[in-house]
Amino acid sequence: MATKPRFFRVCLDLNSTRYAALSDARSAILAFDSALGGCIAAVLDPALGKTASRVLETDRAQASKLMPMVQEVMEEAGISFGDVSFIVTTNGPGSFTGLRIGLSAARAMALALSVPLQGVSTFAAMQASCDPKAPSLVVLESKRKDYYVQAFDGAGGMEGEPFCAEIEEIIEKAKGRIVCSDAGARLKAEGAGAFASLIDRQLYDPLILLKLGEKAFQAAGGAAGPVEPFYMRGADVSVSKKVQREITGFPLQ
Repeated sequence: MATKPRFFRVCLDLNSTRYAALSDARSAILAFDSALGGCIAAVLDPALGKTASRVLETDRAQASKLMPMVQEVMEEAGISFGDVSFIVTTNGPGSFTGLRIGLSAARAMALALSVPLQGVSTFAAMQASCDPKAPSLVVLESKRKDYYVQAFDGAGGMEGEPFCAEIEEIIEKAKGRIVCSDAGARLKAEGAGAFASLIDRQLYDPLILLKLGEKAFQAAGGAAGPVEPFYMRGADVSVSKKVQREITGFPLQ
């Protein structure tokens, strides 16, 4: 028997019985994410009618909580990792660190299981969670003065390109639309009652992420392409103003 990947020995603690051999009969779909204010995970095996999901709101220690959560949903559903046919995660936008944690874990697991990885927009997952059935505006927390914003039509299709905006522009763009956001309390405080309809969702249902990924995967003919992170902007970094000393003629940058 081939040696199990170290990733699973350390992070998922799979034993040889539960880590069943991969086969062409596998039909389960695994979805997880940590791009927003917490961790979510879900698994579904439509052939067996088995499913389980978890949601955890937290701004800290996502790296240590995400994979145990994945382990829990697999155990609850009674599904082996060897039954997973493909994996779904979001490609952003969201928290810079949280997005990197979730996407890196999904890439590693997909590689270890030799299965495709399907990416889903965080905007699309949030919009589907609110299910407004009307023109909407998804507004995501950026942890800065502005927000990440994407408009949707009444059928759930994206309108235009995503953009960063502060509260004044969001109030204007939200006219005639339902606002769906993971930063509802902040929007209410800054908007001072300006939003006629606001749905507050700190996290979305992981089964919605799973279903969106399944739909996209099937639309692509079961050939998911590379999943790259969509940050909308880089991380907060600054260059030190301290004068660096030189060693053997090479400045330290």
